[in-house]
Amino acid sequence: MVSFRDFSFAVYTAPGVADECLRLQDDHGIDVNILLFCAYAAVVAKVMLSAQDLAELDREVAGIREGVVVPLRVCRRAMKQGIATLGPEQQNEAQQLRTRVKEIELAAEYLEQDRLVAWLTASGRSATDASSVALGSNIGLLLSRHRRGDRILPYPNDLERAALTSA
Repeated sequence: MVSFRDFSFAVYTAPGVADECLRLQDDHGIDVNILLFCAYAAVVAKVMLSAQDLAELDREVAGIREGVVVPLRVCRRAMKQGIATLGPEQQNEAQQLRTRVKEIELAAEYLEQDRLVAWLTASGRSATDASSVALGSNIGLLLSRHRRGDRILPYPNDLERAALTSA
């Protein structure tokens, strides 16, 4: 079975997926790792998640997301703006530092991914046969958790397509 880390990398780097994920993250508060995990659970583990499962997953990773991942992301993004104001010599040094922050942020994302996989393993869920049905259900449930009022969140079609071809 393909690992979640390998699956998420393959899906995230597929055409259009990163933009979809970042738009959902920045505009609607979607945790990209949970979004990718919804796809992984459906397509690789063949597990259909419930609303309760998504709530548990969110609680499982909330501490690391809010205490580590988000602060590192904020720092990295702020550095990008600050580096643009520096002179050429300082930009190079500062960019190297920003690259290190990005590497640490990615390591924190991996910690979050490990917690998601541990949750799935501990859940003892059995596989279903309809991965495409589970995929739409899992992603739809996640999007509905972040819906505010009548605003409909954009469905990540590129992610769905990439997930179905990456398994």
